[in-house]
Amino acid sequence: MRKLYTLLLLIPFTIAFGQVEGTWKLSPQAAALGVGPGLGDISWWFNTEADLSVRACLWDDQVVFETDGTFRNVMGDETWLEGWQNDGSEACGTPVAPHDGSQPGSWAYDAGEGTLTITGLGSHIGLPKVYNGGELSDPADAVSEIIYNVSFSGDTMKVNIEIQDGAYWHFVYLKEGGGSPSAVSGEWIMAPMAAALGVGPEMGDISWWSNSEADVATRACYFDDKYMINEDGSFNNDMGDETWLEGWQNDGSQACGAPVAPHDGSNPATWTYDDETGDLTLNGVGAFIGLPKVYNGGELSDPADAPESITYPVTMSADGDTMTINIEIGGGAYWRFILVRYNPSSIFENPLVETQVYPNPATDVLYLENARNLADVSIYSVQGQLVYQTDQVGNAIRVADFPTGMYTLRANGVDGKQYFARFIVR
Repeated sequence: MRKLYTLLLLIPFTIAFGQVEGTWKLSPQAAALGVGPGLGDISWWFNTEADLSVRACLWDDQVVFETDGTFRNVMGDETWLEGWQNDGSEACGTPVAPHDGSQPGSWAYDAGEGTLTITGLGSHIGLPKVYNGGELSDPADAVSEIIYNVSFSGDTMKVNIEIQDGAYWHFVYLKEGGGSPSAVSGEWIMAPMAAALGVGPEMGDISWWSNSEADVATRACYFDDKYMINEDGSFNNDMGDETWLEGWQNDGSQACGAPVAPHDGSNPATWTYDDETGDLTLNGVGAFIGLPKVYNGGELSDPADAPESITYPVTMSADGDTMTINIEIGGGAYWRFILVRYNPSSIFENPLVETQVYPNPATDVLYLENARNLADVSIYSVQGQLVYQTDQVGNAIRVADFPTGMYTLRANGVDGKQYFARFIVR
């Protein structure tokens, strides 16, 4: 009996231990690291796609968890130095002690608490300045122990750490040798633009019907729905409290309303993707991308007829941030959907104070209602990319050269508050 008891104790420990041990790097994606006012909120700052090249010396850094419990920071000849390490300037440079991996370190993982403790002067995950309770301003103040909150999804590790009351850093790591994320994995939303979805007599032909620019606002409850293609192989439809209901779901009328089962994300679902054919298959009753009525060979007229599996032919953009889906519904008729990657810091979920901008949609000039109260303004695309920034705030911003789509404005106020607004350029 004692041997069996010992084995039962050992199994979960071994699984947890194996989950951590190995070599990890920051995931090569936008928002792999960021900081914000809440757990998982990185609205204050997050890296862009461009940072992957500009700060390549950071993305090739390794954090190594050995099976014997030792921990190492491996940075090579260069890493990204911030101003507090580099006479006020930021650039690639020689790692600075004690955050250069020169001191011995160790690690311990508590699966029950979801905490990963790194011990050793200068040992760190993410950024060397970040520790429990603050950010360093001098290498000499380096701490000897840091506790991180971690969660795992396949070969991805998400790390969160509170640096002060209500302020958190967030890091996303990918395990070396564990395979790269699939091209389609991530969180997606329908592109907030005209013709993001449509139907027609041939593949790519949406001459029968397509959404208008006005629909992006009228059907906002639909354009904020998320299609979550998770790296652990699970799939979720996340619609929040409301989505767009068509007549077959809503007694003949079309309107925003509570999602209707089984197309409400309540059933478990999985996904597979064939890199060679470009086919994305969802398995699970009610799991869908685009519109719940659309499936291989037809359109639903009753929620009870939802199929158990749907296969979508997918085409990815060169940058991997746009996914185009064409699906034949029978008789030479095709639906087309254009989706873009969702970034939690760019749209829809925002704890800041809302301010007013007009006109909305805008075509040439966007006016700010409380410009005199704003210290600076930043504008982000739906993919989370910074497209405009100024600390010389006037009451108007020229948006005529912005591509059609949805944007988020963020601003720091002279009153210390942070403001946001969502708007559409057409």
